[in-house]
Amino acid sequence: MSTPSPDAQSLSISIRPMQEADLADARRICRIAFGTFLGLPDPEAHRDDREYISTRWRANPAAALVAQVDGGLAGSNFATNWGSFGFFGPLTVRPDLWNRKIAQKLLGPTMDLFEKWGVREAGLFTFAQSPKHVGLYQKFGFWPRFLTAVMSKKTSSREAATLRYSALKEAEREPAVKACRTLTDSIYEGLDVSSEIRSVADQNLGETILLWGGDSLDGFAVCHGGEGTEAGRNNCYIKFAAVRPGPGSERAFEHLLDGCEAFAAERGLERMEAGVNLSRGQAYRHMLQRGFRTDLQGVAMHKPDSPAYNRPDVFVLDDWR
Repeated sequence: MSTPSPDAQSLSISIRPMQEADLADARRICRIAFGTFLGLPDPEAHRDDREYISTRWRANPAAALVAQVDGGLAGSNFATNWGSFGFFGPLTVRPDLWNRKIAQKLLGPTMDLFEKWGVREAGLFTFAQSPKHVGLYQKFGFWPRFLTAVMSKKTSSREAATLRYSALKEAEREPAVKACRTLTDSIYEGLDVSSEIRSVADQNLGETILLWGGDSLDGFAVCHGGEGTEAGRNNCYIKFAAVRPGPGSERAFEHLLDGCEAFAAERGLERMEAGVNLSRGQAYRHMLQRGFRTDLQGVAMHKPDSPAYNRPDVFVLDDWR
């Protein structure tokens, strides 16, 4: 199918919040858009065992947007609120409507959400090799900085002195979430991934691994596991992980990853996957030493052009996809 030229007749594009009835079409467009960009022979089959659409919509319906053209779904975008930091994606548009400014129409209301939430900085993950993608996001104030490596390894059997959020009593859960928030705040003021912890628990997507050191939390990891989650079939995907900065952080990072692998092994998940920004040099080197290898790389774009929590001494795993 030919791609319309940028100067083709303008479309009547409307943007609105995503509804449950949109999920199937949005999921299909997401697969086809990425599969087409990557040049796959069957774009619609691209990552059809992974779920990025309904899980994010259920986590925060007000942060999911769709574009309509002539009454049909043309694309979608998702904003994520991590307290003082926000990111968006996946942003996808039907390939037959590429180059028609639909992505730009989706990005305007997305920026409005960030302003409404009062985020201090925002980011995104995109294709480092695509000037078109980088140029689009620069129009909205985002700047390309370091690469982000999405890495994987075969799951190994591990012993781990960690706890799991699902095993906590109801009265213990909110204090645990608060401890996670205190830990991320020590890395970047206001950083808060409580929504990810609750989403995984509420939707039964995986597990949150907790590493306690005495009376304080030394680290935690939010993991998706298996088909129908962001991990995919036979995979454990570490959506976010962090350890408390300071002496002992490298050792805590090792123990936290042990906990993630122990969870994956118990679930029969054969492959571990996680992203790390390459400006977090110590964390990246540790992942390599542990046997992780890079499957794909994207570039992290920041608004404004500043590091946020991407610093050499920070042990954090995420990839903003």
